[in-house]
Amino acid sequence: MMKYVVLSPSHFLIGFNSKNQVAEYCLKMDNESLNQYASDQELVYETMTPTEIGQLYTQMGAVYGGCQIYKTDEILQEMHQQAAEKEYIEKAKALFKGNDLKYEIPCPGFIEDVLGELTPIPQNEMSDGIYYMNNIDSPSEEKDNG
Repeated sequence: MMKYVVLSPSHFLIGFNSKNQVAEYCLKMDNESLNQYASDQELVYETMTPTEIGQLYTQMGAVYGGCQIYKTDEILQEMHQQAAEKEYIEKAKALFKGNDLKYEIPCPGFIEDVLGELTPIPQNEMSDGIYYMNNIDSPSEEKDNG
């Protein structure tokens, strides 16, 4: 069974077994969103300072959001607590155990309803030292934050 599922900003669901896989996917999604947002704003990402990139992440986060990470066992637990129909619980178990979540799929409505009741896991808990939208502009000895 997949240990984690990630809901992308475009409401696609994908499953992973390890924190590293989750971190890589979320970083990829953040970078794609950052590049698109910078292009839309006619900014040149490659010439920006770390502080400007941090500000861009903040602006972009308000527009695109970010990946939301959940543990599959917590989703199933919440479904039981909400007294969800057994049919939906079995569908969720099959989804988490099967191969469908190896690739992005549109998030099923019965899963999305449950996700709305759960608190996502912060992205920075999935990796050590990788910058995400929520921590890229924090103070660091590696860069000058102006």
